[in-house]
Amino acid sequence: MNRKTKGALAVGAGAILLLGGAGSYALWSDEADVVGGNIATGDFGLDCGTGGAWTDISTTMNGGASINTATDLMVPGDVWKYSGNCTVTATGKNMKAELGVSGITGTPIPYITTDTQVGTGAVNAPVVVSDGDTLPVAVTVTFDMNTPNQESTNEAVTVGDMKITLNQVRP
Repeated sequence: MNRKTKGALAVGAGAILLLGGAGSYALWSDEADVVGGNIATGDFGLDCGTGGAWTDISTTMNGGASINTATDLMVPGDVWKYSGNCTVTATGKNMKAELGVSGITGTPIPYITTDTQVGTGAVNAPVVVSDGDTLPVAVTVTFDMNTPNQESTNEAVTVGDMKITLNQVRP
């Protein structure tokens, strides 16, 4: 191979490298507009107001069904129920939610159970919600009748800071 051929091959290889590395070598391409729009997020919220009330629904009770959570004391075997209405804000597709309770505190918590129910639906079950729904909410707090010996006497169970929560779940 002579010098001129070697030189031509070197110049050709260099040109190929430059074209490939610099991106100046192009194949055909095209683009087109598509029907689109803006994407916006929905809204989600819960307002339970102040109209709820507590009642004693124990199988046996002494002193009537009304409850004053500031002064009445819970004992093993008690079942107290909060009833109120909550209004849902739920805009968007695929809205399903789970109702829950938070903010019940105290030392005897191992002996306290809470259940939530919306209307006549299943206890502790997710519900399908729509914007503007008014949910009749019930929260039942049960102090285990089988609490042993004198466990959890003179302890505080605070329901005054109770919050009803609504968490979105995927349907």
